[in-house]
Amino acid sequence: MTLKLRRSDRRHFLAGGVALLTMALVGRAGAAGRTYKSQNEDDAPRVELCRLRRREYADGGTNCFYKRQSGGKDALIRVDDQKVRCQSEYMCKRIK
Repeated sequence: MTLKLRRSDRRHFLAGGVALLTMALVGRAGAAGRTYKSQNEDDAPRVELCRLRRREYADGGTNCFYKRQSGGKDALIRVDDQKVRCQSEYMCKRIK
C-alpha cells in the first residue's frame, strides 16, 4: 500500500512540475513585444506628392510651379533654361 502512495505522489509532483513549466512558458509567449524605432526617425524629412500646376518662361529660364497634395503654398523650382520641360510630379518636402 505504501508503494502505491509513493507512485501517486511522484505522479502528482511530476504533473505539478509540468504544469508550472507550461505556465512559465505560456506567460513568456504572451508577453508584449517590442517595436523597433529608429533614433533618426524624428529627424527624417517628411515628403508629399507635388503635381505640376503651371510653368512660366521668364528671364531666360523656366519657373515650374507645383501644387502640394496637402494644399498650402505652391512649391517652385527654377530652371535656368527655357527649353527644359518641367516634371509632371515629384516628391517635395512637406511644410509643417
